[in-house]
Formats: sequence, structure tokens, C-alpha cells
Amino acid sequence: MQVNISELTAGSTWHAAGLTTYYHPGINLKKIHYYSIKLFEQLEAETGQAVGFHQPGSIRLASTPVRVDELKYQMTRTHWHPTPQFLIGPEKIQQLFPLLNMDKVLAGLYNPGDGHIDPYSLTMALAAGARMYGAQIYYPAPVTGITPTADGRWDVQTPHGTIRANRIVNATGVCRVIDRYGIIHSGGVGRFLSDWIMSGEPPYDLIECDPNRYAHWTSVPYLCAKARESYGFNNVVGYPKEERFAGRPTDRVSGVYELLKDRCSMGFHAGWEQPHYFHKPGDDTGYNHMLTPRGRVYAEVTVTQTAPGEFLLITGSGSELHDLRWIEREVCDGGYHVSVSNVTDEIGVLGIAGPKSRMVLQKLTDEDMSDTAFRFLHCRSMQLAGVPLRAIRISYTGELGWELYMDMQNMSTVYQALMEAGRDENIDNFGTYAMSSLRLEKGFRAWGAEVLLTHTHAHTHSHTLTLTLTLTLAHTSSTVTSVSDMVVGNTTSGSYSYSTQQSLAFAYLPLHLTHVGQKVEVELLGQKHPATVTQEPLVLTEPTRTRLQKKKRSV
Repeated sequence: MQVNISELTAGSTWHAAGLTTYYHPGINLKKIHYYSIKLFEQLEAETGQAVGFHQPGSIRLASTPVRVDELKYQMTRTHWHPTPQFLIGPEKIQQLFPLLNMDKVLAGLYNPGDGHIDPYSLTMALAAGARMYGAQIYYPAPVTGITPTADGRWDVQTPHGTIRANRIVNATGVCRVIDRYGIIHSGGVGRFLSDWIMSGEPPYDLIECDPNRYAHWTSVPYLCAKARESYGFNNVVGYPKEERFAGRPTDRVSGVYELLKDRCSMGFHAGWEQPHYFHKPGDDTGYNHMLTPRGRVYAEVTVTQTAPGEFLLITGSGSELHDLRWIEREVCDGGYHVSVSNVTDEIGVLGIAGPKSRMVLQKLTDEDMSDTAFRFLHCRSMQLAGVPLRAIRISYTGELGWELYMDMQNMSTVYQALMEAGRDENIDNFGTYAMSSLRLEKGFRAWGAEVLLTHTHAHTHSHTLTLTLTLTLAHTSSTVTSVSDMVVGNTTSGSYSYSTQQSLAFAYLPLHLTHVGQKVEVELLGQKHPATVTQEPLVLTEPTRTRLQKKKRSV
């Protein structure tokens, strides 16, 4: 074996951190990491070269329930692997690292063999070991050309002469810059390649590192987009069957891509856009958060596809220009070919909700309003009392209900028709305070209260408190204290629940005070009132109740 380089460690190696971790989310790369660490453990004894290898172990901390689930998922993928890895709780974490602030720590992923190594010393030890077994290392010797020979070998041109080689390993490129996905891979990748060369086939599948997974469709714009996305997503939670969309689509699309792209969810496979699943008719409505580049929740909107490539975005009345500003800026900065029209002043909305709302609507239309024909979160253009409108089966109350969108001048006609049609069902008006009470019972968070720009999408979980009060409301930003009189959080919304006959509030609390049954106090007008963290929702939503009833009947 011959190695041509400028000088050992002259590349990215000299400034690498030298992290050595058993952990890797990918199954195949776990094997690479495992072999590297086992090699590092014996390298000094075999070569006589000190490598500065230390193995204090590592703990990956989870401070949110989602991160805990991620650690559990990784444990399910590791039990069958020889890598030493354990899921540990806060007590064990503090025992291993007493200096750690434990306020937000829920769990940890413990790898006792993880550590760090001196990259320079490691390189010198590997070089010494290679020479021991007959390798020749030339430097400085930049490669100026490579020519295939008739017998399947290669002529490698250098300023010092031409080297005839049976195999060439190109160990240069961007991948060397990445210290870890770098140093920790060195031993395992070297073993992988040597086994491949000696046996003529790879010892196991390592397709996620194979350069041949890219082809002519890997353009420079795609490369740049993917590089930005990959680094930006370095610490995000990874989910099974996750899709990432930067640089897509490439020029590798099938002849029916344009026909199908709005009817299905596409998956990415070697540059191709392939359908993962198709939307059923009516599967056009979704409740979404608009996120800033830092993952903060800028707004929440309901998105309804009204036609291929055309969407209706609905936000709270107070957020109209707030959300529009963000959308228009994104369109401009991103150079997207999107037309945005603010139709707030032209389109009005009436909400109808309650167990008899379907009966009332059915009196005014020939459309089938049954549960099977008009499903939850579906949208339909229809006529009601002779007025054309768009109906979406959704209600912020959590009860059976629809939002009816129509031209502003038709609102009075539709309203009067609804009130007349619902007379026998005792229809009545309700306002935003009643709707707020109902949404708290169902556990619905609201943007501007529970969901704010100061929170990320993964941290929008406030908790439900029941208060020992009589018709007294916990207002926004009321102070929450622990039973030991320490300030621990604040309320975000409050109301009286007429369904459960008790006062309710949402509040942000530290994680260690969020288990069901936890006692705290809420300050109102200078007086502290007992409150209890409650299992939510206190009242199931109508779709959930209906689904459970159907399941019970089937049993």
C-alpha cells in the first residue's frame, strides 16, 4: 500500500476535536464507530505510539418529552448491537456528573466508552502501524493525474514519478472537514475498505456513505441547498420516515410528476420524486405553525387547499397584518413565484357548533352532511340557503361544528337562515369568551397566549391547571408559585369550565412540576389560590368521542 499526501495531519486533522463516540443514529455507522474505538484502545500497545485516548463516557441529555422519545427510539435500535449504551434517569445523571443543573433534565443516553483522542498522535500511530506491515507513505507528493491501464490497474502521476496501483482510495474531500460523521470514522472506514479490497466485496452495506448514491442530477444548486439544510438540521429531532425538502425536485422527475405532485406526498429516492401516499378527496385542510429560521413559532394558521396550487390561509383576526408581513417577506426573499392576496375584507365567516349543528345545516342544503360524507378537517364548496360558500368541518370549540366562509354581503342572509332553521333545536348565539372556555376544556392552545414567538415548535406545551375558585378567572400572566412559595411560572389563559364546573387555566411550569396531581398556587388580586396540574383534556373533542363510540359499538 502506498499513500500520497502533502504532510500528515496537514489537512483538517490538525484542528479536529477528536471526539470518539459509540453513538450514531444510523445502524451501519454504529459499526464503524465501534470498530474505531476498539482499534484506538489497542493502538498504543501495538505500535508503541501514544495516542492520548481518554474514555470518560458521555451523556446525551433530554430536556423535553420529545427528546426522551428520541432516546428511547435510539435504544430500540441499539439493544442488539454490542455498543454499550444505556437510558438513565436524572438521579443517575447527577451521580455521574454532580455539577450539572438538573432543572430541565428528564433523561439521558449514557455511553460509558465514549471519549476523545489526540488527532495528531492518532495519525502518527496509524502511520507507524501501517509502516510496520509494509505500507509506504510519500509526502509531499500531490497527485497530478490518474490514468487507467489496459490490465485494469492505475497509473498515478506525482512530481516524484508514476506509481502503478491495483486500487485507488480517494480519501480527500469535504467529508474530512466534519470532525466526528472524520476521526471517529478513521479506523472503521479503513477496515471496511481493506476488507472490500481483499475480498472483492464490501463486508456489509454502507450505502449512506457511498458516493455512487449521487449521479448527474446532483447539481451545484442541489449540493449547496443540501449542505445548508444538513448543517442547519444537525441537532434537530430525527423522525422515522422523515422527508427533507431542500434542493427538490431535481431534474430527475418522471413524466407524471406534474400531474401527481398536488395529489400526493412525494418521497425522495436517488433523485427521483416518488409518491409515498395519495390524498383522498377532501384531505385538503391542515392546522399549521409558521416557524422562523430559528424554529420559533411566528404564527399559527389553518391551511386549506381550494384548488391545485391554490390555498386559503386563515388566521386570528388580530394577526392579519402580522402574518401577512411574514408571508410577503418570505415570498420576496425566497424569490418564490407566489401570488398573495389579502381577502380579509371580502370574505366573512360564521361558526356553527354543537351536537345538533349537523341537523341544522342539513335543513339548508342538499349536500350530504353526515359523518362519513363530510369528515373532520375536510373542506367543501357548497350552497347553504341558496348562498355559495366554503364549509370546513372544524371548530375551535372542539365540538361538532363547521366554519362557513362566504362573501361578506351574504353573511346576513346565511345567519338568519341558520337561526330560523335551528329554532326547534334551540339554537343560540355564543361569543369568543364561551369559545375560549370550551377550547380550554379540550386542551387547545392559542397563539398569542400558550404559543408565542419566544417558544419553539417543540416547546409549545403548557399545562392545564384546575383551580379551587368559584367563577373567578385566572387571567393571562398570573404568577404561579410552588407550595414552598417559590415563583415557578405563569398562567397564559384562564376561564370557567361549565362542563366540569371548575376554574381552568393554562400555565407554563418547569418540567419537574408538570406531573398530574402536582400542587401549585396561582396569584389573583394579591391572593394565592390552590391549583392542581390535571390530566388533559378534561373534555374529549367531538371527533374523539365519536371515534371511541364507534370502537365500542364494534366490540
